[in-house]
Amino acid sequence: VTILIQGERGLGANTDIDGNFVIERCPSNAILVLSYVGFTTIQVPVEGRSVLNITMTPDALALEEVMVVAYGTARKGTYTGAASVVKSDAIKDVPTLSFENALSGKVAGMQITTNSGQAGAVSSIRVRGIGSMNASNEPLYVIDGVPVTSGSTGQMSDYLYSTNNVMSTLNPQDIESITVLKDAAASALYGSRAANGVILVTTKTGRLGRPVVNFKASVGLTPSFATVNFDIASPEQQVELYYENFWNAGKYDGNTDAASSASALAQLNKRFNKHGYRFTADDNTVNSLQILGMTDGQENREGKYYNWDDVLFRTAIYQTYDLSVSGASDRTSYYSSLSYTKE
Repeated sequence: VTILIQGERGLGANTDIDGNFVIERCPSNAILVLSYVGFTTIQVPVEGRSVLNITMTPDALALEEVMVVAYGTARKGTYTGAASVVKSDAIKDVPTLSFENALSGKVAGMQITTNSGQAGAVSSIRVRGIGSMNASNEPLYVIDGVPVTSGSTGQMSDYLYSTNNVMSTLNPQDIESITVLKDAAASALYGSRAANGVILVTTKTGRLGRPVVNFKASVGLTPSFATVNFDIASPEQQVELYYENFWNAGKYDGNTDAASSASALAQLNKRFNKHGYRFTADDNTVNSLQILGMTDGQENREGKYYNWDDVLFRTAIYQTYDLSVSGASDRTSYYSSLSYTKE
């Protein structure tokens, strides 16, 4: 807290972490002016007292106007650059794994596109539009003053190569505020890395007082009727279309019916054999196409088609649980959190 004596230059003091202060040569009729970011400025007359107990009240309006910028904090009224601030209250109830998706519709002019519905998929963010056809157009992310790189990390599974967004590891419930710097002023500190804008993320910290434990649980579902809005081909029809496509390609090359059928069956077996299926066509036409399942010791797939439509468009359940413990003392502060999500 900054303390000045009204009408006197060079006389004043700053309080320590406990709020204690000493002003030497303070006139007995002086008026003290106390100010601090986020609190209402007050005036206190000394009236000959040597010990003063003063309580300041938070200024809710001033707190809303304070935002984190590249070099510290600033008030909206005095900041001359183009910036937008998103508080934690605006994203805490958004059911998403990534804070990037939680920003959708919160910042004017910012475009957010998700290229996949996979959990943790990479989101494309454009703060200042597309500035290059070859170089990256992603903004620079700064978390608690540390620049980080956003992008995808590949992971290999048996048959699928998938990617996860590095920024999805940041829990939206741990974010205190997000400031988006849109203009060239952001380059003053971060240089060319800020050419596409800067997203400053400030995480939560512990506050003085007793330890605070927060727990939040969210459960939601996506009903199947939300996706059943058109008729699709059955698994049998899709396999028949594959066979006819490969069979016609063979006939176009001048092959016989038997050679065209053999080529089509080879293509089908190549694609589906690893899933436990193989196909035959006795008269070399689609009319005799049969599926022959191979048992895996648990289920005999003979003559059975797996209906992926029932799997992909079933009623999906989303659930997430967040637990955090925070607090602070005169010497240290702490904030620890744990999150579990399944969708």
